[in-house]
Amino acid sequence: MTAKRRARRIASDEATAWARNLELGNPYAKSVLRALGEYVDGDGLCWVGIPSLAGDCDLSQDTVRRRLAWLEEIGAIGRTPQWLDENGRRNGDGRGKRTTDLIRLLVDADIDAIEARAAGRNVDENQVNSRSISPSWQQGLNSGADDVSPRPALGQPSQCSQGLDSFEPEPEDPPKSPSGGFPVDRETIEESEPVEFAAAFEGYVGHEVMRRDLALEEFRLLTQEDRVWCGHAVPLYMAKLRELKQRRPMNFHLWVRTRGFREFPAPGAAPAKAAPPQRRFVQGAELKGLAVAMQIAERRELRIIRDQDLGEGVWTQLGPQADLSAMAAFAGADREAWQVVDLGTPQFAAWRDRLALWTGAEPQAERIFLEPFDPNVHGISSSNPNFRLRKSKQGFRVPAPWPPRRDGTWQVAGESE
Repeated sequence: MTAKRRARRIASDEATAWARNLELGNPYAKSVLRALGEYVDGDGLCWVGIPSLAGDCDLSQDTVRRRLAWLEEIGAIGRTPQWLDENGRRNGDGRGKRTTDLIRLLVDADIDAIEARAAGRNVDENQVNSRSISPSWQQGLNSGADDVSPRPALGQPSQCSQGLDSFEPEPEDPPKSPSGGFPVDRETIEESEPVEFAAAFEGYVGHEVMRRDLALEEFRLLTQEDRVWCGHAVPLYMAKLRELKQRRPMNFHLWVRTRGFREFPAPGAAPAKAAPPQRRFVQGAELKGLAVAMQIAERRELRIIRDQDLGEGVWTQLGPQADLSAMAAFAGADREAWQVVDLGTPQFAAWRDRLALWTGAEPQAERIFLEPFDPNVHGISSSNPNFRLRKSKQGFRVPAPWPPRRDGTWQVAGESE
């Protein structure tokens, strides 16, 4: 009986040379593939995240995602979805939270077939070496010689593929936000958008990580005159940020909602000298409500100043906010007794947007533990067999399911939002 052949080991320099010699006609994809070669282990596997690849290639994370899907479709790589369970163990069974995919470089696949698919040519599978490795994530780099199970076709994408065209043109369109709830077809997106929206949104610094759907919803509420005004003001606002050496503007949908573009001259208007901002001193119930909002959004106390003439309070450029005054009813309350709205729910989104309006910054979800800390299982080394992760979830701890209405009233039980 013939002994089973030992699996071949793949070195990083071999994987990098293989990637360098492929003729793909897609510079971004080749850059990503060569970067993967730096992370490969002896089995041809890569454990690397999208942010690391984006930094290595000087590309956006969205671009890296699309190029990985394209490389998988042409048969250069295979991807396996991975999850982390509640004990921090990686698995491919869908247990827990999604994490970085396992990526396999298919260095033993037929190079001519990969290059043909990259060029958009049809591949005659009968002329391809029958032992070539399939891009499907199930097919290992070191499959045994006696493996006769049916294999997917070389061009067949795995369940990780996003179905992109194998001959994607370069250079690409500016990357869009991964979220936003829009169809993949760009023509369908543009048909549903005002003509002024795309230029305004894509000219806004940081739009790649902002919610396009929220931005579009607010933009549609503008009059035609304000839409033109908004698009005209975006480059002026970006130039002002550079002048002030500020790198993080407020989210685009909040800037549109608060009509921030009106701080700049309208198209065709003569530039006017900027008037000093109108400030007011927040005190009383509105100040107490702002302190409650700061505890929810940033889990810290509000920094209150003391004016020699006016007393204690904070300065703001926003007008009086009745909904913020309504939050004063919960000043001094026990936050641990409040309910939790989970990340991803409509209630969470409503509180997030309202807190951003009150505090002027996008709030981050809080990590809320679902069980008390037990030093015997949570405070020991992770290598100890008794170690267990403390159960938790992401969300806001809030005094009511929904924030107050803008007029300061609250939703009553049984009333739809």
